[in-house]
Amino acid sequence: MKKNYPFKVMLLICLLCFFTACGSNEQQKKEEPKAPTQTSESTPLKKVTVAQFGHIFVYMPLYVAKQKGFFADEGLDVKFVNTGGDEKTFAALVSHSAQFGVSDPIFTAIARQRGQGGKVVASIVNGVPLWGVTKKDIPKITDPAMFSGLRIATYPAPSTTYTLMKDAIERGAKKKTPPGKIVQGAFGTLLAMLESDAADIAVVIEPAVSIAVSKGMKVVYSLPEVYGDFAFTGLMVTDEYHGKHPEMIQRMVNALVQAARYIREDIEGATEIAAKEFPQLSKQVCKNALERMVTSNTVPKTLKLSKEAWDKAVELRVRAGDLKPEPDIYEKNVDNSFVEKAEKDLH
Repeated sequence: MKKNYPFKVMLLICLLCFFTACGSNEQQKKEEPKAPTQTSESTPLKKVTVAQFGHIFVYMPLYVAKQKGFFADEGLDVKFVNTGGDEKTFAALVSHSAQFGVSDPIFTAIARQRGQGGKVVASIVNGVPLWGVTKKDIPKITDPAMFSGLRIATYPAPSTTYTLMKDAIERGAKKKTPPGKIVQGAFGTLLAMLESDAADIAVVIEPAVSIAVSKGMKVVYSLPEVYGDFAFTGLMVTDEYHGKHPEMIQRMVNALVQAARYIREDIEGATEIAAKEFPQLSKQVCKNALERMVTSNTVPKTLKLSKEAWDKAVELRVRAGDLKPEPDIYEKNVDNSFVEKAEKDLH
């Protein structure tokens, strides 16, 4: 019987090809790099909560950073919560309900003296963004003694507005009597106090200043001119967060540095953002308010908090009895390193 060698040879060749192909496939599976679990585009943003005194126009660097996508570019999904007070803002950080706080930076020092330390890592509002407006025939006030006999409307104590005006009136009273009188009003009500003759001058922030001017009132007192650089509003964290999350602080500061630059360099663009953020305001009021803030440098040229600005604010709080003087108070409570890095890298 003749053996069928060609058939067997063909079968053997087929089997060899089959197993070789299988082995090759297995080897290819081993050698192929694994696809990344997430691409940079799909990496989820890190959620961050910022406790702020309120949704306030002078905090525009925050809202520009959000609307222009500067926070998102830094990998942050930022949510704002309103506290209604400087002390409440720092309390939100201590309770871990927020990672960052935006309010009077001196409350880090006040909190530290009460056993709860924190750091100011950036300036949000430089100088004192407050102006005295009136509808009466009152001359421009160039000396605190000129407040004599006037009723000055301010936001409630212990707000920085109240503290500043109380200090000015007390200094003026040393020169002339009777002294001026502070009448406190809730945020958003001070212009109405002028209309109802419950006050002679209202000390307000933007956009209330520009709204008052649009109604025919006039500016008779400029606190930016009186105080110059002043630590008015800062970005704060607790000592604990400062030690554990420096990379998150850097991301936040990077975004805010870009936002402040954008406002100063593109008023028209910033006006569009402000009009979206505060739709109850006209674009003209938004633009006038932003221009006043840039001209007065209350939108900072640099987000570094200078020792001069800090010392002025500390001196005010010491005189008011809210803070005890102590050595190295600036070094204990202010860290400009994040701003310095951001301004260098983003130059």
